[in-house]
Amino acid sequence: MRDRLFGSPGSWDIRRCSGCGVAWLDPRPLPEEIEKLYQRYYTHPSSEEPSIRESPLRETVKRGVLAASCGYVETAGTGMQRFTGKMLSQVSLIQNIVASKVMWLDASRRGRLLDVGSGSGRYLVRMRDLGWDVAGVEPDPKAARGARERFGLEIHGSSLEAAGFSEGAFDAVTMHHVIEHVPDPIELLRRSHRVLKPGGTLVVVTPNIESLGRRMFSRSWMPWDPPRHLLLFSPRALHKAAELAGFRIERMLSPANEARDSWYFSYLIRKHEGGLPGSNIQKQLTYLLRLQGHLFWLFEHLLTKVYQCGEEVVMIAVKS
Repeated sequence: MRDRLFGSPGSWDIRRCSGCGVAWLDPRPLPEEIEKLYQRYYTHPSSEEPSIRESPLRETVKRGVLAASCGYVETAGTGMQRFTGKMLSQVSLIQNIVASKVMWLDASRRGRLLDVGSGSGRYLVRMRDLGWDVAGVEPDPKAARGARERFGLEIHGSSLEAAGFSEGAFDAVTMHHVIEHVPDPIELLRRSHRVLKPGGTLVVVTPNIESLGRRMFSRSWMPWDPPRHLLLFSPRALHKAAELAGFRIERMLSPANEARDSWYFSYLIRKHEGGLPGSNIQKQLTYLLRLQGHLFWLFEHLLTKVYQCGEEVVMIAVKS
């Protein structure tokens, strides 16, 4: 495998355990080399970018579904919003998209929240607005500083280990596409377990190596992302890793939320064998490619009713 997104020099193999299904990069970058792999990497949106304003209809739907499916009743101020949300929350495609915005944390769990890999801080702002007491850790010092200065968030510009949180400090810990980047994911899960209160919730979202996209695109599947993704998980492997860290698994989901983007990038990676560094992706998204991406998204969503083949694995676990 080569880095066909950002052009890091070198080549790597992907190896996989026939027992648990986890896949890993071989050879693994040396610890002192890892930072170099992110020099051109689009890690997260800048906190200085303006917020994207949603249409009134989209906002009404989101607020109504949040109230109906996740318990944030204060978001649906009108009877029409509540009614609309109750109806649309029965559509799993919509429910998954809205629930992902709050990392599947329902209102009954509200308390102190830690987001590991908090990036620009927009997710924490959203959760703060929904009544959570929030904090984050973000190893990118520029992103951490921007989130603190723009949003007034408590963001530690470090790893979870170096942040120095006391044991049992949080009611919930979230990780969105973080665990695949770390050399020792079980140790990260153990540190998360330590900072959670008994009964606290861990939510992890990561690419799914059992996804339909991986099966269709094989070596061109975008989430391989060598050499930055050090390990990739099947639902079974992530379940096992969390158990080894002391968690009790509450739910394992495999939504198709990222199916369109996975289709677009994987298709273009397969088309451009030389790689995509510096190319304008938006200009290459033709009407036909966008239509194919939407059809793939719908098809994968239907398959997730039977198989855990969505582009992501979502694990919701509890500290016993």
